[in-house]
Amino acid sequence: MTEDLTHLCICPVCGAPDCGAEYTLWAEFEGKKESVTFGGDSFGSYLNYWYYEGIPFCEYRKLPEFVRHHTECIGWRDHDSPEIDADDFLRTLESIKNSKKSDQDFEEYYYPVFKRFVENAIKNDSQLFIEI
Repeated sequence: MTEDLTHLCICPVCGAPDCGAEYTLWAEFEGKKESVTFGGDSFGSYLNYWYYEGIPFCEYRKLPEFVRHHTECIGWRDHDSPEIDADDFLRTLESIKNSKKSDQDFEEYYYPVFKRFVENAIKNDSQLFIEI
């Protein structure tokens, strides 16, 4: 499964096709690299929801690690750890889906594609990586 979601990625600032970085979520299945490519700035707008909402620190600490690393520019976000925890990424998807930030594009495109990809990685005991 190789998917390209960049056609959904519209720059949140200027409205043009996402002018930010492309991100790639990938894993190896039976020695073959498969991936999902998407616009980092567009997907990042979902991750920024909690930061801009100004939630209390105790609630922030409960967010998935993937979200916190995005906000704090550490781990996968600062290129030090391209491997991400698949279960944590699934929790991230659920957190976005259940937030006020979720929209039609997320629910119809991002969510099902990412969920299927990550569940396949878990089922095949594959490591999950993200490239920025």
